[in-house]
Amino acid sequence: MEIKKIDTIIVGQGIAGSLVAFMLHQKNIPFLIIDPSSPQTASKIAAGMFTPLSGKRKTIHPLSLQQIPFAINIYKAISKLIGYNIIHLTNIYQLFDSVEEKSLLQSKFLQPSFAPYINANSMELSGIYNNNGAYEITHSGWVNCELWMKYFKSWLKRNDQFLEAKFEYQDLQITDDRMEYKGLAFKNIIFCEGYSAMNNPFFKETIIPCKGDVLTITSDDFTSDKIIKKNGIYLVPSAANSFKAGATYQWNNDSAKPDEADKLLIEGQLKNMLTNPFKIINHQSAIRPTTQNRELIVSQHQQHKGMFMFNGLGTKGVLQGPWWANRMVALYLQTNLK
Repeated sequence: MEIKKIDTIIVGQGIAGSLVAFMLHQKNIPFLIIDPSSPQTASKIAAGMFTPLSGKRKTIHPLSLQQIPFAINIYKAISKLIGYNIIHLTNIYQLFDSVEEKSLLQSKFLQPSFAPYINANSMELSGIYNNNGAYEITHSGWVNCELWMKYFKSWLKRNDQFLEAKFEYQDLQITDDRMEYKGLAFKNIIFCEGYSAMNNPFFKETIIPCKGDVLTITSDDFTSDKIIKKNGIYLVPSAANSFKAGATYQWNNDSAKPDEADKLLIEGQLKNMLTNPFKIINHQSAIRPTTQNRELIVSQHQQHKGMFMFNGLGTKGVLQGPWWANRMVALYLQTNLK
């Protein structure tokens, strides 16, 4: 069998693998992505939101303020490469859940550190139940992850940098100076497998599966270019008069089968949010890769120095993915320069 030489193999073409691949491309480093092209993954169904505020307590982490402009520049560059705009900058229209929450947060938003990121006097949005008022979060937006994965895969295929296959760990052969896999010889391999990394025999990192259900809805009577959130449920515009709605969280659940109870939960929350009728046109679910304490995995194998893992992006993958992918590639470059 003729051996084809390549610098680097990336296992997985989700958000993590796509970001690492793009950054290697920027540095003119040859690579090949191996991915089974599963029709429904966490990366493909993700709503792709990013925001400077996080959690029920609405905190602003200083690192997020650095990650947002960095991520926006990366997504603009990816959009240019694939010929499709995936990045959408828009405010989040956040409804107060209760009078108590409104009182608590309004006093918090008076702090100088919040002023650049909050529009506390948001106008009422037509078609939305606005009993307790709302505020808008600036410096926010969303990435069309589904079309990003689709068009980036097409770009990879055109450049002969994509192999549609499941990676079989037992077929990876490791020697002192290189690795081989089914006719491929390479110096580096970066595992970006999402929750499938639970089965990776080379790394002992703990991956916690977190199942999420997402609905796609449409309405003839409601339209908005803003992201809308209430009671932990979001509406993200995805196409003309259609929105992604969700998402649910089932920790330690690795079943990708859509959950009827979660569908009813999201649907019920939407009825408390939207004043007009809507229609559910799709129900999807997938497994997010999360970790203990939500720490990302940017790891190098202790024995095999050309072997890396980038994982654990979880629910904030679109926001923090570019920042940490850049550090993954920095670790990769540092190793290869040595």
